[in-house]
Amino acid sequence: MIELMDRAMLALQAAVSGRKLYGIEHPASRRPLEQAFEALSVILGAGAQARVVRLNNSILFKDTELPSCRQLSEVILPRLIIHGVEWIEFDRGLAPAELNTLLDQLERTPGEDNPIGTPHTRTGQLGRSKPGAHALSQAATFLSASDQVEQLKRIWNQLQAGEAPRNHLADLVESIRLTVAVGEDVCQELAEVKNHDEYTFVHTVNVGILSAALGEAIGMSEEQVFQLTVAALLHDVGKQHTPLDILNKAGKLEDTERRKMERHTLDGAAILLKRRGVPDVAPIVAFEHHANLDGTGYPNLGRARPHLASQIVHIADVFDALRTNRPYRAAMDPAQVRSILLEGSGKFFDQNLLNLFLERVVKVRSPAQPS
Repeated sequence: MIELMDRAMLALQAAVSGRKLYGIEHPASRRPLEQAFEALSVILGAGAQARVVRLNNSILFKDTELPSCRQLSEVILPRLIIHGVEWIEFDRGLAPAELNTLLDQLERTPGEDNPIGTPHTRTGQLGRSKPGAHALSQAATFLSASDQVEQLKRIWNQLQAGEAPRNHLADLVESIRLTVAVGEDVCQELAEVKNHDEYTFVHTVNVGILSAALGEAIGMSEEQVFQLTVAALLHDVGKQHTPLDILNKAGKLEDTERRKMERHTLDGAAILLKRRGVPDVAPIVAFEHHANLDGTGYPNLGRARPHLASQIVHIADVFDALRTNRPYRAAMDPAQVRSILLEGSGKFFDQNLLNLFLERVVKVRSPAQPS
């Protein structure tokens, strides 16, 4: 599917170039549009919708950067940037003429009187979901921070016992979704850590909230955000096998203690791989959430790039860990946290994801930036 979307976007770009050189009716314009429509039709045959996301100068589909991003930066990306378009969603039922209309709109002068979209294509900006995406369901239940923590404890216990807590997971994720949807500032919704024994569970709920918010901000679909949130809530489930005296140690861990601590990624993945009803991405995130982009961290992934969901949870995990009190240090202020995260930009964390997280999710800006 990645190759098909790559082909579709390249064809749309070729159509733009053909229109400029030869006009709309020339075969050099019409044929690329036909090729784009053919590729999109195959993609939409496998799903009702297909969304591409522009993250700065990259275009992503299904959490993966399109192979031809460098070529797309010649024509398509500049047009999207000029119009402020950060995602395009194609719906099943798309007609060839709608692609022609979409290109017409992208070629016009940007302005409020020039909306971009057709009956089966929509566009928008990251962090601003399509209308109705946050409509609260009648069955939705908002859990307090303490209730979320208690719910997560029950879920972890069920997983350890070999059960599949589908309903409880769905309820908890829905509550977190509402937290993100109704909260003006995600940071204000995070629970306070009152004692160290509660840290792992409170921290994990916070990571779930932050991850869900970043998933929304990069334009993930509702289903992708759901799976990401579940993965975030379960990313530390392997710590059930880590002794409390290691989890809460006030001083530096010895080598043997550190090895036991680092095993929680493997233990978590092993637990989740055996449980039905857990999204496929959950064991991946449990295994990878301490792996850095440059190959450092743990486990060692070699040259492999961590999954997008793992990268999101990694950022949320480090942010919340730094901003809360721990046995070995006091919580850091937002400026310190921002500085530490930015030191890892491009090495530990994806630069685009981190910038979006700081600017739109936790809203921790540099002193020189306007609030």
